[in-house]
Amino acid sequence: MKTKTISKTENKNIIDVVNDFDCSTQREEYNKKFKEWRRRKDNPYAFNFRENKKETVFNDSRGFEKRSQVQEEKYAIRKIMYVIGVAMIMYMAFEHIFGKLIAEVLHLAGASISVSMISNTLYGNTTEVVSLLMLVSVLKYAIPAVYIQCKLKTPSRVGFMLRVNNSAEIINSIGLTLIACTLVCLPVAYSSDTTEIFEYFRSAESDEVDLWGQKEFVIYTVFTIVIFPILSEILIHGPVFAALRQFGDPFAIVVTTAFACLITKSATEVPAALIISVLSAAAMLRSGTIFTAIVVNIIYRMYYFTLIIFETSDSANMLLRRNLFMLIALVTGAFISGGIYLYRKLRKTRKPYIAHYNSEITFAKRLTIAAKTFPFLAIALVCVLEGILALVV
Repeated sequence: MKTKTISKTENKNIIDVVNDFDCSTQREEYNKKFKEWRRRKDNPYAFNFRENKKETVFNDSRGFEKRSQVQEEKYAIRKIMYVIGVAMIMYMAFEHIFGKLIAEVLHLAGASISVSMISNTLYGNTTEVVSLLMLVSVLKYAIPAVYIQCKLKTPSRVGFMLRVNNSAEIINSIGLTLIACTLVCLPVAYSSDTTEIFEYFRSAESDEVDLWGQKEFVIYTVFTIVIFPILSEILIHGPVFAALRQFGDPFAIVVTTAFACLITKSATEVPAALIISVLSAAAMLRSGTIFTAIVVNIIYRMYYFTLIIFETSDSANMLLRRNLFMLIALVTGAFISGGIYLYRKLRKTRKPYIAHYNSEITFAKRLTIAAKTFPFLAIALVCVLEGILALVV
């Protein structure tokens, strides 16, 4: 059997966006699965353009025609953004509608729970209220995440980066998160409204939080510190992040960060959501595993909760203790990250972790195409309006 040899000249004439994708940042096993997913003929969410510049396609009705890389790229972006838009609608529906319906159904079934249809606030038996809050929180993350996976059908090893490429980057992410947490919390820590701002349970839609017992506080605290980050990272940096990587990691980071900010409940938390989301994505790409992104999110929530403990203390030296905690966290973070930086310098290990994609469409244009996709644009405007009203009212 004769093997056909492709010359360098022929290679220059072939455009293959899948083969041309930068695979130097991840393991070969991941790259193989990622390429297989993109090459599937029944995958409408894959950007899989291949063309020989010397060849033309003849169509009986339209004559000679040329496929457009730009048009196929726009089509793939819009398809993925449509999925994100529907997922956001599901999230908001559970946030504002289905949570109330579940409460009403449970109330009719005899549970000691009632809900205000105007303020979306829950009342009733504290244990049942906390249980319902956690159930709705799980559903509003899990249902959109399941929908995204069912639509994109990414292989598990692609949709969820699990293999560690660099364990040192997991430690580095801890240091960077401590630094980021300190910087993010500085404005609110030293504002005149710290007592009102540091209300960790403000996400709990219940006017009876002050009536919760110790058991309810502990359960809900553990839930928000541990379970929330896992669900959030699966939704934000799971399969949808993998699909967006087709257009370069910077594009995926920007879009998923916008996603995270838009579904953030309080407008005052948007700066923190922005920084933590970017840091989570970068940490995941550097280490190779979504576990690192979860660790970043957990550390942030633990840091935030610790500040609340200081804030609610009646101790005369509360400010001193809180400031000392923040200083220690900042110094520790700088020490950890600085140590990893020096380690990389001494070992001369500088492996790239951001996969770039060179497109005929500018980066800004790609973002514009993504932002203007329906229903993403509509639900994004609703989220922005909701955030503005929350600040005004």
